[in-house]
Amino acid sequence: MFFLLFFLSLIILFSTIGYGFIFLKVFKLENFNYNLGIVGIIGLFFLSMIASYSHLLFSHNYIHNIIIIIFGIVYLIYSGLLKFKKIKFQTILFLMLFIMFLIAKTNEDFGYYHLPNSIQFAEQKLQFGLGNLNHGFKHISSLFMIMSLNYLPFIDFYLFNLTNFLFLVFFVTFVLVDIFFKNKINSNFSNIILCFFLILTLTKFSRLAEYGSDIAGQIVIFILIFFILEFFFNKKIEKKKLDYLKISTILIIFAITLKFISVIYVILFLPILFMNKKKSLIKDLLKIKYLIFIIPPILIFIFLNFSATGCLIYPVESLCFPNKFDWALSLDV
Repeated sequence: MFFLLFFLSLIILFSTIGYGFIFLKVFKLENFNYNLGIVGIIGLFFLSMIASYSHLLFSHNYIHNIIIIIFGIVYLIYSGLLKFKKIKFQTILFLMLFIMFLIAKTNEDFGYYHLPNSIQFAEQKLQFGLGNLNHGFKHISSLFMIMSLNYLPFIDFYLFNLTNFLFLVFFVTFVLVDIFFKNKINSNFSNIILCFFLILTLTKFSRLAEYGSDIAGQIVIFILIFFILEFFFNKKIEKKKLDYLKISTILIIFAITLKFISVIYVILFLPILFMNKKKSLIKDLLKIKYLIFIIPPILIFIFLNFSATGCLIYPVESLCFPNKFDWALSLDV
């Protein structure tokens, strides 16, 4: 059983990285391919989008999930990226941290609403009014969507918590690569901030038992802050600022779908709007081709909230419609 869990975990890791490469290629953000940490985080974002869309029509059963995983692996092999030298570094780091995944117990909220939501996505397609059944179903997160993709033969839901572990692995990879393998392109201030975030994560969140639905979002925000700092203080990336702005936008959207409270970090973009001299960057960011892909994750997140509770954002009362739909939650619930 141990070897099966380890093998499947490694396969899911590589598949996720494959999806990250696909996303970065489609949006011409290959500048970030050097760091498998950000590639992996973007891969998780892409998978959350795929899972959200497919949930509207299909359950995330064995067949669905095997197809998703195989596609990521096939792309990695076909593109020749599996031979990428940094894959070896990523694999070694994964092995070093994997023991933590095996001995860690789940978060106290895991059985309360992480597991029920993930199993619901794995066994059923979209259903309305689930919030009436259990308080846990009122809380929607793209984290649970990604978890449900790990529902596989023989192990069922025993790799659901692998998703939280992958956030940690990719974050550690991102920090180590950007500090030690980027040939001093980063600003010193950004590196100091990265070290602080890494120490904070490995000390305060050293056990998966501490990983509720908010920690994944915090990890994404840590990386977002790094890119925002680089945008303003690193003169060496002057020609790549649009790419940094794009990746930052993707990260804030991902963080919001993981935990809606992360919307408060949109304030980090205000200096870009009011202090950035190159207004053309904002115009390039708002091009239809780009918006068509990054706006739907927010819209579908709102729709999934609505389908479960009758609220566009639960539990904001002004955004709830208890009297208009039979399945909507009462405001007294």
